[in-house]
Amino acid sequence: MDELLLRKAQHGDPEAFEQLITPLEQLIWRICWHYTGNRESAEDCGQETMIRIWRSLDSYRGDCALESWVYRIAANCCMDYLRKKKRDKSVSMEPMQEQGFDPADPSPGTEEQVVAADEQKRLREAITLLPEDQREALIMTQLEKVPYEEAAKLLGVSEGTIKSRVNRAKARLKEILSGERELSPPGNVKIDERRSRS
Repeated sequence: MDELLLRKAQHGDPEAFEQLITPLEQLIWRICWHYTGNRESAEDCGQETMIRIWRSLDSYRGDCALESWVYRIAANCCMDYLRKKKRDKSVSMEPMQEQGFDPADPSPGTEEQVVAADEQKRLREAITLLPEDQREALIMTQLEKVPYEEAAKLLGVSEGTIKSRVNRAKARLKEILSGERELSPPGNVKIDERRSRS
């Protein structure tokens, strides 16, 4: 990381901030998408994350990688957003559209697309029902592929606690999805059982 660029951004230089944050935009978007599960909410959280980073950048002291610091801000932003939306039970069709199936489109799409999109939607909805600590650990380690050791540092808990939360999250997901056939989530939402045993 360019230390001079960081110092300029910390002193309020907007151009330096833009240069610093642009390489991290995809990371921020991905985190927000995994937490919220739909484009509109992810964009809202992404914008709020950028604002929070700008306002608090002068507090960054380099104790951890800038990416880890940004991750923590984005995750906190998403958790705050989800708390506010907790009572909103409306289901977004966005995850299905992300898989190429648009209910407004007269062409029905392949059966495989419909099934895959439906599985992704159910899994994402189930993840939002997890307790906050379990959801956060699951998203970090299983979706974002953050190593357990790093996730533990980010959350301020032991590595064993992270593994325990992930295992409880997976067990809870099975309860939520009980009665449905075994899911094999497509793409980035695949949950790797092997990581919980590492």
